[in-house]
Amino acid sequence: MSVAAPEAVRPEQTPEAGVRAFSWEAFLSTYFPAMLLALGTGMALPAIPILAKSFDVSFGLASFVITSFLIGGLVGSLPTGWLIDRIGRRPILIAGPLMTAVVALLVLTAQTFPQLLVYRFIDGWAAQMWLLARLAGISQRAGANQRGRQVSWMYGMDSVGRLSGPLVGGFIAAAWGPRSPFAGYALLALAALIPSIIFNRQDASQQARKVAEESSGPRPTIPQIVLPRLPFFGVALFSAIARGPIFAGMLHLYAAFAYDLEAQTIGVLATTASAITLPIGFTAGYMMDRFGRKMTMVPGFSGVAVTMLLLAATAFMHVPFVWYVPAFLLAVTAQGLTGSSVQTVGADVAPPNARGTFLGLWRFTAQIGTSLSPIVFAFLADKSGYGYSFIFISLAAFVVAYLLVVHIPETSRQPVPA
Repeated sequence: MSVAAPEAVRPEQTPEAGVRAFSWEAFLSTYFPAMLLALGTGMALPAIPILAKSFDVSFGLASFVITSFLIGGLVGSLPTGWLIDRIGRRPILIAGPLMTAVVALLVLTAQTFPQLLVYRFIDGWAAQMWLLARLAGISQRAGANQRGRQVSWMYGMDSVGRLSGPLVGGFIAAAWGPRSPFAGYALLALAALIPSIIFNRQDASQQARKVAEESSGPRPTIPQIVLPRLPFFGVALFSAIARGPIFAGMLHLYAAFAYDLEAQTIGVLATTASAITLPIGFTAGYMMDRFGRKMTMVPGFSGVAVTMLLLAATAFMHVPFVWYVPAFLLAVTAQGLTGSSVQTVGADVAPPNARGTFLGLWRFTAQIGTSLSPIVFAFLADKSGYGYSFIFISLAAFVVAYLLVVHIPETSRQPVPA
């Protein structure tokens, strides 16, 4: 049985929540900048390993080019959330892409490997700044019946950019050298600044009054923010654990080792998975707004749990590759339903007088799960076998479904009596 939402965590219904998911303002202020930034990130992706290798470091050290970006996002989440509550969203929305552009240009002149690591760390922090400011804006300005689509479509446009970026970046690197995609990355980040300046005038009188009203009275402490919402943070953590290995590409790594696949076959699998999950992700946003968060998330995470058990069975029985493919595609289909649902719930229950701090804690919790789960997946595969790695993901997804059914109220409706 679901637990009614206490007063502190009821979804907000504000009369000023007027930005609709399907509007030019939503497209130009949220979706289009998300695609530009993701396109730049994708363009830099093929150049990063080549650039790291050019410093003549080992594979283990070169991998820090990727992990330093993730660590930057993890470390930057809490202070960014705090700053959003103190100085507002608009300065953060401007500072994030601006920092990204500056760091991308600095990479062009990096002379040592430690310099490159520092720049990647700052890049991860800058990416987190833009994301948190946008989520805070959606939480405040969008109605509960619009947030699912706004968050999902923002992540969907991000995926479009990340898919097309590597192809463009590869051609640029081949034509002008391995550092040249970072120049394009900087230009795209600067282009993403323009909508942030035009469409997010938080200093205007109406927004300033709204912020002042929300900021009146004492701000809640971190325990006051977290403890009433502890089951929600459990969903954020375990959903990230369930999704982390998939987004980190661990399933492709498993297929490469288990079936001795070539890069071309893995590329076909990855492209097919993306072609399936992209439209499902956009549809999931509509479903969350139309039928509710739980009606979308419970089947999604239950499907992830079941299909991961199916993949575990294929690993234990050493089935041929032709049988692995449909199991893999079923798994990514279920994963597509979960999409950005957890971020939507976070936007629903963010307290009006501490949105930034809450979302910083929310993203910090998710980043922990996303960072640790691929490590656990690889450890189990190495020590116990691939099947146990899939069981690990399945158990995490089952925990999310359990929390949603038993402890989490529906957050897309009007407040439920306490």
